[in-house]
Amino acid sequence: MMRVFSFSIFIFVFMVVIMSACQQKKQAPVSEDQPLNPEFYHERARFYYDNEEFNEALKDIWSTLDLDSTYADYYVTLADVYLGMGKMQLCIETLDKALKLDSENIRAYIKQAEINIVFHKYKEALENIDKVLKIDELEAKAYFLRGVVLLENGDTIRGIRNFQQAIDVDQDYFDAHLQLGMLYADKKNKLAVDYFNNALNIDPKNREVSYYLAMYYQETGNSEMALQIYNSILNIEPDFYFALYNLGYINLVYLQEFETAIDYFTQTIAIEPKYADAYYNRGFAYELLKDIENSRMDYKKTLELSPNYEKAIDGLNRIDDYLLQNN
Repeated sequence: MMRVFSFSIFIFVFMVVIMSACQQKKQAPVSEDQPLNPEFYHERARFYYDNEEFNEALKDIWSTLDLDSTYADYYVTLADVYLGMGKMQLCIETLDKALKLDSENIRAYIKQAEINIVFHKYKEALENIDKVLKIDELEAKAYFLRGVVLLENGDTIRGIRNFQQAIDVDQDYFDAHLQLGMLYADKKNKLAVDYFNNALNIDPKNREVSYYLAMYYQETGNSEMALQIYNSILNIEPDFYFALYNLGYINLVYLQEFETAIDYFTQTIAIEPKYADAYYNRGFAYELLKDIENSRMDYKKTLELSPNYEKAIDGLNRIDDYLLQNN
């Protein structure tokens, strides 16, 4: 039986890093009193960028540059906006402009490193990171990104060391705590709990971290804690179907409460009707209850969604064997 999530090495996802989760939107500042203030337009461009309103951000950052085209940070913000709009080449060219204006601009080197990581240009990314640390050896994000590069290249020990260095520099570096939590969870190491809890202390409402912590407990045999956390997530976000699915899985596999498992899988399917694993595991629960008709329907639905789903094929074969033996 398959679960929705199992721990693996956490791969750096560029668009997650460069775009913060969409926050509750506030009203954008108005420009009537500051028509010639480039910093005002820059701050408003950042506001629009943070709210993923990239067209508005682009207008304001161009207004900024019309007023002052000599400040490198303005070009880095323009690069951010281009990246948010999916205009990678313009982003790269704009970062080059920023560095021509300021050869020690840390934001530009950090952004270049992120882009190089996305394109698996690890040598270039490390060169960017080295430049950052020569300028400021206390730049936490540089250590974090170097940890990502090392991890991507199979050097887990040095990767962990760099994530820890990022935290040494900045105790509230959320991404580093999360990354270390993921790495230790993959090893079934109880240090994962500490790092996940550290991340939650920084961002108490982060459902993903709570989910990863619950998954750690689930995979290390502490079903009680896993159930508690999944339910706490659902109290806040009832439609978070990953939590519903895993509640079903725990009831199916660990508690052998098959009817309860069916209920959770049914709730999962109601939210995500194309979730093949939920159909398969509900079918398996029906099979264990000797409800052959419903079991068969779920296995067939699983195969409609995922034609090569071997466990569903095996399930149908088991049902056929059962019917032959009992007729």
